[in-house]
Amino acid sequence: MKIIHYTTGPISVNTFVVYDEETKDCFILDPGGYKQEIVDKIRELELRPSYIILTHGHGDHIGGIARLKQEFPDIKVVANKNEVELLEDPRKNDSLEMFGRALSVTPDILTDDMDTMKVGNMELLFIFTPGHTPGGQSILVDGHLFAGDTLFRFSVGRTDFWGGSFPQLKKSIVEKLFTLPDDTVVLPGHMGFTTIGEEKKYNPFVI
Repeated sequence: MKIIHYTTGPISVNTFVVYDEETKDCFILDPGGYKQEIVDKIRELELRPSYIILTHGHGDHIGGIARLKQEFPDIKVVANKNEVELLEDPRKNDSLEMFGRALSVTPDILTDDMDTMKVGNMELLFIFTPGHTPGGQSILVDGHLFAGDTLFRFSVGRTDFWGGSFPQLKKSIVEKLFTLPDDTVVLPGHMGFTTIGEEKKYNPFVI
């Protein structure tokens, strides 16, 4: 598995292209805005992008979807089944405030807690982690956790948006994410990377 990291959109979302070196299958995670560099790299490496996978549906994480679907017409959008209402309603996903225009996304594939998906030889595990949004999810792949805005380095996601709940967020982190091995690499939706072990020791919001 190889991971290419970009920052996209007006609020510097961590966007990832994750691919299988052997099969060239890949997915794009949380495209906060369109970046030609991403498309160019996918074509340069001759990758096959099958999915756009969303950790959640806030406007700053979905701004690049429409253009990417133009570039890759067969690509499918994957989101948790509890996130549809937020994704489809610009008033709830705050896209106008975050991105400058109203955005609505209808997922092609809906996931549930502990669902799995194969992308090439990579096996993705979808972990339902509500709190930041009703349908937030974290995706575990080969010891790497794409945590979206659930868990940041020594911080956590905001819960004052529509559908947010701090008690629910804390429960998601403590009961689900903190059960993962300490050396699990956490790649959050914003800012720097961390590990589960570091967060269990030093995150002031959940210890």
